Amino acid sequence: MMANRLFSPIVLVALCGCASAPIVLDRLPETEAPMRAAEELGAARVPQAALELKLAQDEVQQAKTFAKDGNKPRADMLMLRAQADAELAVALAREAPLQVEAKNATEAVKLMQQK
Repeated sequence: MMANRLFSPIVLVALCGCASAPIVLDRLPETEAPMRAAEELGAARVPQAALELKLAQDEVQQAKTFAKDGNKPRADMLMLRAQADAELAVALAREAPLQVEAKNATEAVKLMQQK
């Protein structure tokens, strides 16, 4: 009976300690999805989008390091920040071709007006 009283708290502490790092890594798919989307949309060809994507990648690596070291709050914050930066990279990558299209349309209208 005494062994059960000692064993239960030890198991509980061990389980809590092991559960803290995976919680941070549970956010990884939510963060990596916009990173992949930005890459597929050609973020590398848009300087600002490429920068935001690189920031997101660096923040994910830092978050993994903090999670490994047991600093869950910092790791969580970095994962959220990485997700936001990746989503910004997606938006910037989507915006670039639309800007080119709008510029071309404006030039076409100006040409028509001159005729």
